Amino acid sequence: MISRIALSLLLGAGCAFSQEIANRPEKLTYKPLTFQAPKVKDFKTKLKNGIPVFIAQDPNGQPFVRINLMVRGGSYLDPKGKEGLAVLLGNEMRTGGTDKTPAEKLDERIEFLAAQIRSSFGSTSGNIFLEILEKDFSAGLELYMEVLTQPAFAQDRLDLAKKQTRLGLDQRNDSANSIAGYQMGYLLNGENHFSNAAVTEASIKAITREDLKAFHARVLHPSNMVIAVSGKFDKKVVLDALNKTLGELKPVKGAEISPKPPAPEFTRKAGIFVCEKDVPQSTVQFAVPGLRRTDPDWYATVVMNDILGGGGFTARLMKKIRSDEGLTYGIGSGFGTGAYWPGDWTCGLQTKNRSVAYAMRLALAEINRMKAEPISDQELQVVKDSIMDGFPARFPSKQAIVNLFASEQLTGWPEDFYANYREKIQAITKDDVQRVAKKYLDIEKMVLLVVGKIAEAEEGDVKDHPGKLSEVAKLPVIKLPLRDPLTMKPIK
Repeated sequence: MISRIALSLLLGAGCAFSQEIANRPEKLTYKPLTFQAPKVKDFKTKLKNGIPVFIAQDPNGQPFVRINLMVRGGSYLDPKGKEGLAVLLGNEMRTGGTDKTPAEKLDERIEFLAAQIRSSFGSTSGNIFLEILEKDFSAGLELYMEVLTQPAFAQDRLDLAKKQTRLGLDQRNDSANSIAGYQMGYLLNGENHFSNAAVTEASIKAITREDLKAFHARVLHPSNMVIAVSGKFDKKVVLDALNKTLGELKPVKGAEISPKPPAPEFTRKAGIFVCEKDVPQSTVQFAVPGLRRTDPDWYATVVMNDILGGGGFTARLMKKIRSDEGLTYGIGSGFGTGAYWPGDWTCGLQTKNRSVAYAMRLALAEINRMKAEPISDQELQVVKDSIMDGFPARFPSKQAIVNLFASEQLTGWPEDFYANYREKIQAITKDDVQRVAKKYLDIEKMVLLVVGKIAEAEEGDVKDHPGKLSEVAKLPVIKLPLRDPLTMKPIK
């Protein structure tokens, strides 16, 4: 009897439930999803020596502790004649062993703990990273502090790294993309800016262990540091451990507070710049001056760029040049955030040498259309919806959140940038989009670079789409020489 009653109730519930299911997909209803951007104040604290810490517990995650120490300082501090020093420092802090633990033994201990310790330095900052099981946190943190404060820079490991770097220099002219990378850097920021201070055979050869030790001492100042911590752990236990280690750091002899990376002191020249490389497809890059992320125009330029070239397959440039004309596998554009000086709007594609002129005419026509005609209501709404839908992906995990906030702190961005980001995007109008297009997409200031078989690119597609590269825009055509990959001097 009980079984029959229970079965009847179950069947009845099933029938009632089935009656509530919509009979067509468009009639399905869902509770609205809401997402609140994480707030900096909910993650930020500091150690007793003042180092900012962004910490997030992840109770549902794996039992790991992750520490990412970010350091202000990088290649912009390389002494003249020793370019590549910061990058070698980042590599050798971890791989070169410590004063207490030789390199081979350090490798063994890290592997035994199933841990990761990584170090690297780029153009303006460095990272020293630890990932360790929570149960082995104390042992992992001890090794981490050795790597951070007592790197030995073992000579054999340094010699190997220098040899590998030297071999890599030979590949600078192997591809059109690589050539375009260094040529565009010179065109935008000049040869004297740190961003273009090229690593050479001579500069690598000149770097010594003593140079690494001096550079390490220089940047290892608490005022240069920001820490991101995430994982499944007891927050108090971890912070106590950090205060007894990283919180005890004091400036060592030679330590300095790193200055702000300098802006380029260079007057760029607009033009169509061409560089010869015997390849079937040219690499094409073009740029115009942009703005910083703190500029009130930033939100309108985000929307405008997504419509023009940054929105993937829905963007005008992609639809026109790839989907309609089949001239490239992809084309994309974006505004640099301008961390320390105004960024640029840049765009790039690859296409057959003889298609370069036609592809550029199409691209410039789309730029001019963006300036001359208001966008449609549909375009505006599609892009806004895309930005809104994609916004939560900026914060995919607790680790990503604290890393983002720590990086923003290190760079000096305002803490409240993401708090009202979506509201500012939603407020953008069609007039705003057209206004910033007119303001920033100035073809008369364009730097246009083509790396490929220049005779074919200049002649263009004589049969189907006649028109020369030199006629694409009212800009001078300037030939650029290749650079010697070991010295970066122009090859005459």
